[in-house]
Amino acid sequence: MNIKRDNKMKKFFIGALLLLVLVYIFSAMYSLHQIHKGIYYSDKKLIKEYVEWDELRSNFKNHSNNLLLKKTQEEESFKKLGDLGILFKGFAIKFIERLIDIYLNPEGLSLLLEKSEKKDKIPEPSLITILGSFIVINFNGLSSFYITHENEGEEFLIFFNRQGLKWKITQVEFPESLFDDLK
Repeated sequence: MNIKRDNKMKKFFIGALLLLVLVYIFSAMYSLHQIHKGIYYSDKKLIKEYVEWDELRSNFKNHSNNLLLKKTQEEESFKKLGDLGILFKGFAIKFIERLIDIYLNPEGLSLLLEKSEKKDKIPEPSLITILGSFIVINFNGLSSFYITHENEGEEFLIFFNRQGLKWKITQVEFPESLFDDLK
């Protein structure tokens, strides 16, 4: 009797642990699917719900400022400008921060997506896309994962952080070569 009860308890705990792992993984897949749906249908409310906008804007500004500073330090033309180059960097940083404030919100993202030529290439959300999200999710901790989005040969990393059972986008890292294209 005692052995049967011990086996039942082991099975129960293993089943409960397996269920928790599945709920954890599925919650990440579901949140990614909701972002996909929000983008596909230009659903501002859905996009707003699954993106941590203040943190994303802050991280985006920091990442873009760091890349800009790194690129301008490498450029000989900026070095030759001396103090004037520092002034130009300051203006560029403020300009980029203003653009981020204007466009990095649900309305701005929807506007950019509507005008995008690639909107038609986004697959319609379905059961296949939600199950396929398992392949693109890369967990980098218990409370975070990232996906790699490729666009015209460039890779963008999109980071999600867990808030309860919901996962929200908190950071996007774009390639350094993006600034090369802006020259």
